[in-house]
Amino acid sequence: MTPAQAIAALDRQLAAHGQTLKVRRGTKDAVAAIASINGFVRGFKAEDIAPGSAISQKDSKVILSPTALVAWPAPLPKEGDWCEIDGQFRSIVAGTSIKLADVVVRIELQVKG
Repeated sequence: MTPAQAIAALDRQLAAHGQTLKVRRGTKDAVAAIASINGFVRGFKAEDIAPGSAISQKDSKVILSPTALVAWPAPLPKEGDWCEIDGQFRSIVAGTSIKLADVVVRIELQVKG
């Protein structure tokens, strides 16, 4: 599978089954950048929530496609940015880029709140 094929497959799944959310940079009142995009919002698996882990049961994993963030200012969404899910502001506490052949094909965020 090529990176373009992986991104296209994720884009199709997000279009068919994702939910609309907003990613924001800046404060809630002074937004520096905003993107309204489709994403998957899931809870973490029990094995991800180990004693002493930075992940709690109230945290969520948000999966995004790099396609939706083409115009987003560098770096990609990161700690300190915000994700608005179902009208609730949730802070991004960690972000990971999944790469295939050195191309970002998927973005996973850990959000709290």
